[in-house]
Amino acid sequence: MKKQTLFLSHFKDLRTVLINSSIIFLVIFISLFPFSNEIYQFFALPLINQLSIVNGSLISTKLTATFIAPFKITLFVAFIISLPLIFFQIWKFIGPGLYKKEKVFILSASIFSFGLFLAALFFVYLILFPNIFRFFIVTAPGNVDLMIDISQYLEMILALFFAFGIAFQIPIILITIVKFKLISISKINSNRAYIYIGSFIFAAIFTPPDVLSQFLLAIPVIFLFELGLLISTKLFKS
Repeated sequence: MKKQTLFLSHFKDLRTVLINSSIIFLVIFISLFPFSNEIYQFFALPLINQLSIVNGSLISTKLTATFIAPFKITLFVAFIISLPLIFFQIWKFIGPGLYKKEKVFILSASIFSFGLFLAALFFVYLILFPNIFRFFIVTAPGNVDLMIDISQYLEMILALFFAFGIAFQIPIILITIVKFKLISISKINSNRAYIYIGSFIFAAIFTPPDVLSQFLLAIPVIFLFELGLLISTKLFKS
């Protein structure tokens, strides 16, 4: 009976976390929605700046895309903004059941992870976008008028954001693996060459089919791998 009461209590707390997290996300999204066109314009700016060189333009081949594309990018922005607040709700649920060392590790890892995700977004927007857009525009045949569909552009930038966001989590993943002794540091070191090759394969899968964008993903992945390995070695010498 006591176990059942405890389970129901935890289930009720979990339901509260899910409800509060959903409300947080919805409130932020509803607050941003009136500015959805401006938000899309902000994310389209790197491409627009490059298209202006060749008098290119963004177009919509579907009437609904003029609503759906800004709607989707606003959902993405609302999700990013709400993450810290949602994590706070989750932390209130799991925190009391953790030991002090576990709390320190999870809290530190979560903050570091979110910081790396934001770094990935800034890297993509400020460095990757201008370079790959310039590359595609410069290499386009001279008799081609560039008109980019807003839906296809949205799909591409979201894919790049998520690919780099995942790639930038490598230090956290590596530290966690080493901490819980899933793989030893010596084993990781011995497979360094394979990880380097895997970085370029990962980049080839998740970036447009050009060498520049693949290098712009593979090189940070390798750097972040080495960073995670260095931190793991310092923290968990074995």
